[in-house]
Amino acid sequence: MAGFRKNVGIPSSNQWNSASNDLYKQSPHSLRDSPSKLLLHNLKPLTMSDPNLITPTTTGGPPPNLSQLSCLRWTAKHPPTDPTISFSNKTILVTGANTGLGFQAALKYFSLGSSKLILAVRTLEKGQLTKSRLLSLVPSRSADADTISIIPVNLDTFSSVISFISQLETETQTLDIALLNAGLGNPTYEEAPTGWEQAVQVNVLSAALMAVLLLPLLRRTFYLTGKKPHMTFVNSNGHDKFEKKWLGTETSLLRYLQDGMKKKWDAEKSYLGVKVVGMAVFKGIVKGAGHGIIVDVVCPGFCKTDLGRKFGALSHVFMAPMMAFLGRTAEEGARSLVSGSVLTEEGHGGFWFLFGGLVTDEKLMKRTWEKVFEALRKDCSDVEGILGRKD
Repeated sequence: MAGFRKNVGIPSSNQWNSASNDLYKQSPHSLRDSPSKLLLHNLKPLTMSDPNLITPTTTGGPPPNLSQLSCLRWTAKHPPTDPTISFSNKTILVTGANTGLGFQAALKYFSLGSSKLILAVRTLEKGQLTKSRLLSLVPSRSADADTISIIPVNLDTFSSVISFISQLETETQTLDIALLNAGLGNPTYEEAPTGWEQAVQVNVLSAALMAVLLLPLLRRTFYLTGKKPHMTFVNSNGHDKFEKKWLGTETSLLRYLQDGMKKKWDAEKSYLGVKVVGMAVFKGIVKGAGHGIIVDVVCPGFCKTDLGRKFGALSHVFMAPMMAFLGRTAEEGARSLVSGSVLTEEGHGGFWFLFGGLVTDEKLMKRTWEKVFEALRKDCSDVEGILGRKD
């Protein structure tokens, strides 16, 4: 990779880190320090200020004072507007692209003209099947198979993420959109090969490592094109349902999700807690990304996907009526993901829904991000330099 930079006159990693930190220090205060400045709903048609960007609004959303079930029903009946902008001349990465929201987002990007679509999936075989599906569903682009690339990544391990980034950097010189969508939900406690609980590893730690390691490529994109690339996280407003009292005497949310869940597993608490830690990661990346990248986070709403595929038949029987009555389709949920990845600068640091109480607890968010950072640094020392940290 160093040779590539020299050949095209791109700054080295150390130069990138220094330049990025300078840009970060010079950027407007509102872009650096206000990750909750926008409450983005995306439940009404969005204002178009540029044919290739969407301006976020703070209007729309369900009527006030609805019960949780009534709110879910309202969102199911009022899905987001389907984006129709062009993605020509855009290089786009989608993680978890072979199923559910990820596949539907990839389909939208491809049907709307993406110049290069990179599918990050667990295996090459799954990627090939996904690529074939995309080509068959968009017959007008049947001759564009060479615009879809597949890079396997197993988020169960840090080493696979590091290898993925190396392959990505040989695949493309620029990256306009990084949609970090991959995730899972488990009915029981399972450990990844790293020793971390699997959802913590996949949904939080590996996603965080990928986000950090993508920053140099995104910064380079801004340097080469003059246009700010986007990094969009997928999370859930379910983070607002996590109760701080569940932590008990534990001061680290990350350790609670690891040690506490190992002692006494609770699928709901694990799911909601992982979402809170994911928001802490998002805030950490917003702070460390620098001036040249737009970072946001999206909640697609309650969607009918196979996220709970590991749960038993009884759970599926119980959830089926609720899904049918209250859930959006994966296609409808993906509208928010795709729209979120093309927001104007006003969307930087914003969430496509309301921030919950724990997320506005800055001490908890900072402490949680520090614990995540420590975990990443143990397996990849590069994160220090990329984020401009020497501690």
